[in-house]
Amino acid sequence: MKKNLRVGVDIGGTFTDIVVQDRRDGTTLLHKVLSTPANPSLGMLKGLDELGITADIKFLVHGTTAGLNALLSRTGERVALITTVGFQDIPILGRGGNKDIWNLNPERTKPLVNVQDIVTVDERTRYDGSVERTLQEDDIQRVARWLLDERITSVAVSFLHAHRNPANEIRLRERLAELVPEASIVLSHEVAPEQGEFERTSTTLATAYVARTVDRYLSTLSVELDERKCTAPLQVMRSSGGICSAKLVARQPIQTILSGPAGGVVAAETIARSLDRPNLIAIDMGGTSSDVSLVVDGRMTLATEGEIADQIMRMPVVELHTIGAGGGSIARAEAGGLRVGPKSAGSDPGPACYGQGGMEPTVTDAQVALGRIDPGGFLGGRMQLSRDAAEMALARLGKSLEIDMETTAGGIIAVANGMMANAIRTLTMRRGIDARDFSLVAFGGAGPLHGAALADELGIREVIVPFATGVLSAWGMLHADIRHDVSAPLAGLANHPETLQTFHETSQKLRAQGSALLDAERVPAADQSFELAADMRYVGQEHAISVGIKEHEDFVALFHDAYRRRYGHSMPQSQVEFVNLRIAAVGRVSSAPAESSVSGSILPEESVRKVRFDGVDHEARVVQRNDLGTTAVTGPAVIQEDGSTTLVPPSWQAVRGTFGTMILRKVGQ
Repeated sequence: MKKNLRVGVDIGGTFTDIVVQDRRDGTTLLHKVLSTPANPSLGMLKGLDELGITADIKFLVHGTTAGLNALLSRTGERVALITTVGFQDIPILGRGGNKDIWNLNPERTKPLVNVQDIVTVDERTRYDGSVERTLQEDDIQRVARWLLDERITSVAVSFLHAHRNPANEIRLRERLAELVPEASIVLSHEVAPEQGEFERTSTTLATAYVARTVDRYLSTLSVELDERKCTAPLQVMRSSGGICSAKLVARQPIQTILSGPAGGVVAAETIARSLDRPNLIAIDMGGTSSDVSLVVDGRMTLATEGEIADQIMRMPVVELHTIGAGGGSIARAEAGGLRVGPKSAGSDPGPACYGQGGMEPTVTDAQVALGRIDPGGFLGGRMQLSRDAAEMALARLGKSLEIDMETTAGGIIAVANGMMANAIRTLTMRRGIDARDFSLVAFGGAGPLHGAALADELGIREVIVPFATGVLSAWGMLHADIRHDVSAPLAGLANHPETLQTFHETSQKLRAQGSALLDAERVPAADQSFELAADMRYVGQEHAISVGIKEHEDFVALFHDAYRRRYGHSMPQSQVEFVNLRIAAVGRVSSAPAESSVSGSILPEESVRKVRFDGVDHEARVVQRNDLGTTAVTGPAVIQEDGSTTLVPPSWQAVRGTFGTMILRKVGQ
């Protein structure tokens, strides 16, 4: 039988989500299993084994948390940093700022390298790329002996101005490969060939820190899949919103750090295109956290750097604002008030209602106690919840605050909603966007329970609940294209003839690099495309913004427009300079979406149950999403599906939309 299944897997902190598209009949199968944080691949393999599909998979893409977990838990490799003499304090000093301006005794972020593991060598490259002092053999021998004595096998190399001329970095790697063959060596000019010594060094350290962890994880997973007769090449979701083969992940393992959330952003972009809604705010609320992202003018927004686990990383990442408010976020009393998160109950023991020994109340417990989640219909009835356990945990917290259980539950929901609304405000205000001009896409296992309340707080008129909402990040991965990002420094005034000549030469070199990477992925030339962008700024400024451009366009005018959109003004009389040049090499992947779902779970018929809204009990309709027609369902109502629940408050209504979506609007709008 011909292999025809396309499978996307997203491993979250609480659940592992699996989406299976069958090309023969156009159906989509959705599946969830509890995650296994100690060994994330076990949950994925368990889910695939339950479905019994591994031998029939043609295309497999996976969002891995291996690198992120290593950063968050500080369980990566012991790393040595080899840097230019006099610059050993770069990772310690960082940017020198204080994120908490009201704290007189702030704690500085601890670098990923121990101070005693920073070694300097006497080499020097100048700002223009000329080599002032070449790397000496004595220094190389000294470094090699020290690495062998210390038994360090993960090495980060970051030399001053190596992005302008990497000759000394390359020479050190060549010699260390001979002298310390077991060492894994990461060079700064390869992972972040851009201006900014701290940013380049920080990215290099993070890459070296997680490289072996990610490699071991993917190698072990590949072996397990082979044993299950899965012959589909393993693809990995990247933080930039693209995918690449597991074999090429070793080039930039740090690009897997946000692979799970990136799948949700790709899904939001796909929905924007399909529904002709070019401007969307997406809120992905899972069991552990909530991620807010934007789609503007039909395109997901990308940043040129990210701060992840308190580490600065210079690389293309989907622009996200993440907060520790998920279904499993634990509520507590603090300073006489109610707080939610960031600590999460995870999947083990999980919320109190899971009945696995969890004693602390969570957001999910609050939803169960308020009647919004059906204890007998969770995950399509495959997992039974205990309302009594949820109410007992909430009552204990309420007693410490001198309020009743129902008020405690409502307060937890209100605090979580406030946190998510503030996260949306932070992201939209950063870009000068009015949230009222956007539609809200609410997804993740818990997102649709909060969508209407968030829209009310932000003045948003429309909430879109997508198809496969509980597993949308995994679904989005199946709609991502192959993508490789390459960059190079570019200095000079944007309108100077010599700079423009260098611009064209550099763009051609980058295009050749990107094309070679797509060729390695076996992407046909007809399916290859290249997106050019430049980091630009006004002369005298420190920070640049990335501007999407095409050759032969008026670069300066494009920058002024981009600056005005971002900051509300521009300075046309000021000179503009280039900082970096970037190319995204994209390989189109055929991913015709399917609207139908076969979950394998039998959900109950429509009924009525008591649900609490704003402290008042209501008799709410309980409707199965598959039964939703073109006639609007007016709240109060609860709309259930396998993997998620949508809450329709009083004065709201829900109707079936195109592309398998559900649209919530205020009554009368």
